[in-house]
Amino acid sequence: MKSFSNECVWEKQEQTGDERPLARAQHVAVSYPKNDKVFIFGGHNSPKTRLNDTWILTVKDFEWARVGGDKDNLNNQDSSIGAPAPRANTSATLYENKIYLFGGHGGINYARTSFNDLYCFDLETETWELIVPASSHKPEPRGGHSVFASDQKVYIYGGWNNEMQFNKVEVFDLEKKEWTDPDVDNGIHRWNHSSVLVEAIPTWKFFIFGGECAEYNEGSARSFGQNVNSSCFLDLGTIQWTTYASDPSQF
Repeated sequence: MKSFSNECVWEKQEQTGDERPLARAQHVAVSYPKNDKVFIFGGHNSPKTRLNDTWILTVKDFEWARVGGDKDNLNNQDSSIGAPAPRANTSATLYENKIYLFGGHGGINYARTSFNDLYCFDLETETWELIVPASSHKPEPRGGHSVFASDQKVYIYGGWNNEMQFNKVEVFDLEKKEWTDPDVDNGIHRWNHSSVLVEAIPTWKFFIFGGECAEYNEGSARSFGQNVNSSCFLDLGTIQWTTYASDPSQF
């Protein structure tokens, strides 16, 4: 019987493949264990370059493969395979063998657009689809947010744009193709936080920690955010937030 060590050790792996992704930051990376692969999309290659290329890493042999015929896009142009516009600071989640991506900052050429579009990447067909809501309501454009999915719904939380920051959850029903706002605040506005969806009994819970928060005063320049040191979770059954193990100085 094979024994497992309790130690976790980092290792730098040698990568293979005819092509490799460009260096980047603020991109999307999503694993899908069913196929032992990792999906990445977009991000910053430089302060002036936002990417919209799509890559898949096969973990077994650490081999990269580019999706479609797109080439390295260093001039912030449209994708030839229907991928989202060049962007960084976006977020995505895996649900039923599809990756759902919402928002981000970027645009064609050197635009600084905040997005509120929802895309789907099918891992079986390796194709992108822009999802058009059936109703006119959409969340405000943003980046630095979280995206997660459960029970035929895609949720977004938090984020910011040049005019405001967010502390609410908004929900997209994949069957009805409609956005709804449960009108549940989470106290502190935050972006660039870390989050994870956890299977729990009786209902799943969405945990977040940290992030940034700033004062937005009308007519003044937006300041850099202050780090937030609080932890909380959203119960998907009650759609209520609970704060725990937090620094009292944040309140």
